[in-house]
Amino acid sequence: MLRGFILSLALLASSLVHAQRSLPDDMDVAVLKTVDLPYLKVSKGGFSWARLLTLGIVDGNAAKLQITRFTKIHDENDRFIPMGRLLNQTGKAVAFKYNEESRLVREIWILTDAEADRFIEHAKKQKKAEE
Repeated sequence: MLRGFILSLALLASSLVHAQRSLPDDMDVAVLKTVDLPYLKVSKGGFSWARLLTLGIVDGNAAKLQITRFTKIHDENDRFIPMGRLLNQTGKAVAFKYNEESRLVREIWILTDAEADRFIEHAKKQKKAEE
């Protein structure tokens, strides 16, 4: 009986430790606009002259990314999800890391609101440090 109680406490403690996920700080953050596998369209938001001059037809801050079947996709609860489930995640903030040589996305993280705010603050601090 005591052994089972100790085991359940150990499992509870280990699940609380794994509940917090650690995201790399060097990832790019954007909003997932459309999914047309194997391509994703993301937008960094902000002001765009191209969008203003074309009355919203062209988004100057948008980028088209290519993913492969080996891309790791994490949801808000740090679970791996298949590529097909990205269709349900449009409109959410994502962080992504891509390979510099081939420009293929290696990892995608669907962000919670708090994580997206943290990444935005981190980007602002980096921009101020560069100036």
